[in-house]
Amino acid sequence: MRNGVVARLKREVDAGRLLLTITHDVMVARSLGGMVGVMLEGRLVEIGPVDNVLEAPQHDYTRALIAADPQHWARRAPSSGGELVLAGHGLEKAFGENLLFSGLDIEIRAGEVVAITGPSGCGKTTVGNILLGLTASDRGEVERRARISPLRFQKLYQDPPAAFAPHQSIRKGLADLVRLHGRQWSDAQALCARLRLHDNLLGRLPSEISGGELQRFALVRTLMLDPVFLFADEATSRLDPVSQKEVIEFLLEIVSEKKLGILLVTHDQHLAERVSTRVVRLGVDGMM
Repeated sequence: MRNGVVARLKREVDAGRLLLTITHDVMVARSLGGMVGVMLEGRLVEIGPVDNVLEAPQHDYTRALIAADPQHWARRAPSSGGELVLAGHGLEKAFGENLLFSGLDIEIRAGEVVAITGPSGCGKTTVGNILLGLTASDRGEVERRARISPLRFQKLYQDPPAAFAPHQSIRKGLADLVRLHGRQWSDAQALCARLRLHDNLLGRLPSEISGGELQRFALVRTLMLDPVFLFADEATSRLDPVSQKEVIEFLLEIVSEKKLGILLVTHDQHLAERVSTRVVRLGVDGMM
């Protein structure tokens, strides 16, 4: 999908149009060529020809962006072997005549990260939704650890604005969750601090903070419910590379501390290989 978008943008340039692209994706900037600028906290900290900036960066933040690309990460995958949290056996799903997958077996155990990769439209999100009971499978069955509240099986959505009440401040949303589920406000504050979410953001509406900040607040809200399973559906796609790395490292810490099981949907093969216990690949025809 990335290559297709880049190719279309290049065609616009070839047609004589001026192209201004805003992106978190360093590989997209490299592929498009031309001039590139790097911004930090509202300031342009470096600008120049793309080859010069990305091959010989002068600013510390530019160097951090390049180093934060998942292909440069050391492998940090959790080990397997914990208690079964959630599994799908012989799953099949089709929409009309479009078969997404058939005969799919998948399991997530405590303290591990399982990644699903594959092209857009192959059914990655659908697998997670079936496991959570948000979508019914056509065949197969789902097995969950017994005597666990459904609230502890959570989803972190790709599009965080859709998961927040637009006219409610972030503070009000978190406070309501704390009150309704008997949590402590100090726990929310501690999670915000670990994710570099400053107190001055709490009084704002979802539309008044960045997509990356909103996604981190969504993670705070999810973890406040003490999940045993988290379906992270392209959960870092809105984050810049440095923030993505920080959030993934934080999730790995939570996996280790809480023995949380994570199902991670991603288009980034490098990310999947670096942080997952194992990778489930769905092919172009929807088959594993």
